[in-house]
Amino acid sequence: MKTLQEVKAEYLNEALSSPVGGYVVMDRNGKVAAHSNSEFVHCFVDPLDLEAARANGYECKDEEIAGLNKRLKELLAEKARLQELHKSEIGKLRNGYQKEIEAAIRRAETAEQQSKEKDAVIDRQRKRIAQLDRNANPQRYSLSSGAELVRINVSNYRNPSLHIWTKVGEELFEDTKFQIDYDVAQKHFNGQITDEEFVNTVFEPQEQVSGKQAELLGAAFTLAAGGPAEVHVGTGGGGSSSELPWRDKDKYSKKQTTTRR
Repeated sequence: MKTLQEVKAEYLNEALSSPVGGYVVMDRNGKVAAHSNSEFVHCFVDPLDLEAARANGYECKDEEIAGLNKRLKELLAEKARLQELHKSEIGKLRNGYQKEIEAAIRRAETAEQQSKEKDAVIDRQRKRIAQLDRNANPQRYSLSSGAELVRINVSNYRNPSLHIWTKVGEELFEDTKFQIDYDVAQKHFNGQITDEEFVNTVFEPQEQVSGKQAELLGAAFTLAAGGPAEVHVGTGGGGSSSELPWRDKDKYSKKQTTTRR
């Protein structure tokens, strides 16, 4: 057996091998529960140790911690409230902006509809004016040869050439004149003269039809031409082209042409 002296020596060695800091907390049995070289907060697990610490004058932080926890909960609740308020305000702003956007779209659609209606009225008025002008001035819408003008094409009004297609009965004819009068072309471009007036200015009556068409027109063409004359067959002056092979109509149907008035 160990003697009392040996036991004391062991306890002393154990204590010396585990030096205690300047700040110590002991449990109810006087045993060191925690220590440190600086101030610290220790949490007792055993309620009896906590009571002993209070009895020995230790400052208890439970109330302070509880107060801090309460304040933390209040701050978290305030944070949540502010987040909800922010969401609500953002929602109101978004709804307000959306309503403004929808109202703007409705105004734009209404304006567009009104514009279309005005365009339709203007188009009807233009057609009515054109029809009245046609009725009042039929000579402006007739070829001097008596043939029917099917369509015309001016590829470039800055350096104008005039391509015409005419018809008498089932007989069709085409011809082109190059380097025509610039001022005349500009009058047509600006709507001052009709398609027929444009053709009559550039082409003589006999240049507007083929030989077969002239035969079909008969006396009316002879009178318009100022007497018997050799009809134009696409090789005359003004750089005209040859007759159109009308058996191949689709080839020419894709050319860009002006819209007849």
